[in-house]
Amino acid sequence: MHLSLHKTDKKSISGMRVSLFIIFFMACLSGQAFAQIKVEVIDTTRHGVHDMGYFFTNRPLKKSDSEEVDFRNRWTRQTGNLRFCLYDYDNDFFHLKYQATKTCHKSVYPTDFVEDNIFYKVYEDLRLERGIHNIVFVIPGYGKTFKKQVNDFMYRMQETYYDSLRGSTAMILFAWGDQSLAPFYYKGRRSANRAANDFAIFQQLLESFQNDSAYFADKPNDVSFTLVCSSMGNQLLKRYLLKREKQGIELVKSYKRVVMIGSDAGCDSFEDGKGFHSITAMTDYVLILVNRTDGPLGISKYMNMKNRLGAAGPTNWEELSDSIHIMDVTNLIDWQDVSTMGHDYLLRNPKIRARLIYEKSRLEQEDKQE
Repeated sequence: MHLSLHKTDKKSISGMRVSLFIIFFMACLSGQAFAQIKVEVIDTTRHGVHDMGYFFTNRPLKKSDSEEVDFRNRWTRQTGNLRFCLYDYDNDFFHLKYQATKTCHKSVYPTDFVEDNIFYKVYEDLRLERGIHNIVFVIPGYGKTFKKQVNDFMYRMQETYYDSLRGSTAMILFAWGDQSLAPFYYKGRRSANRAANDFAIFQQLLESFQNDSAYFADKPNDVSFTLVCSSMGNQLLKRYLLKREKQGIELVKSYKRVVMIGSDAGCDSFEDGKGFHSITAMTDYVLILVNRTDGPLGISKYMNMKNRLGAAGPTNWEELSDSIHIMDVTNLIDWQDVSTMGHDYLLRNPKIRARLIYEKSRLEQEDKQE
């Protein structure tokens, strides 16, 4: 008899757990029970304007007895955290500034207004103090350790474009992903799918900040935001858009332009229901760079049994709106791109770099004329 009661109690407790989980999940969906994103200020130290790299990351912190901040280097699963940091190139040192944590279920995309938003601090530092009018967010591809992303990719990105964009533009990296090789390509796709849920934190922070009309009542609302996706970073964005649509969350205009470089998304990604079909709802302008001799995308084509967007362009290009432009850079690929099989031209090829900067300048001139 005692044993029977014990089993009943266990069933009751199990039922209560299920009920509590359902209540918790529904509260996340409604956003009425608690803040969906909790922001914590870690460090308020002023670091001046010397050579620093800015980045967001969903990578876990390494456990360490020292006070130095360091991140897990080789892999990242979905964490539910987003940290904004500065990287001191000269001293190889990270400054952890702010942390945003998603408090609802890991698969739920937050939609509530975010208190103490990280972007208020970013805006005040870059726009009000430094006069920066353009902020470019960069989502790199996979296959890079964390140190490779910040020491190499982010640093080279700043060095490559700094002279042309000096004083007007800040580049901010979204550091995600796994270290992986072509035979383990599937790991990169899985990582992109998981990281899309953490990118949802970033996107909600940005949208919440942009829509705060009370904050901008006495401040200039003249910052232009650009999103650059490289290689598998395009797959991350596509997964994010598909999941957002599935949850019934409408897109809002948050970017002036979205640039897709070496896109490792399917060539049908702009067709209905394929991810990018509604992207014009979140940006004024889309630029797709196409290199038909891109080696890694050729391998990806074989693994996916489908042409890749960055090598073949969109299948339905004749149906695309006038705000979606395709730039074929195949003829601009040269010997400098050979070592990376024509996939790293964003950083290596000066002719393509000049085209990108020209395109940016042209759009800014059109904005002024309007």
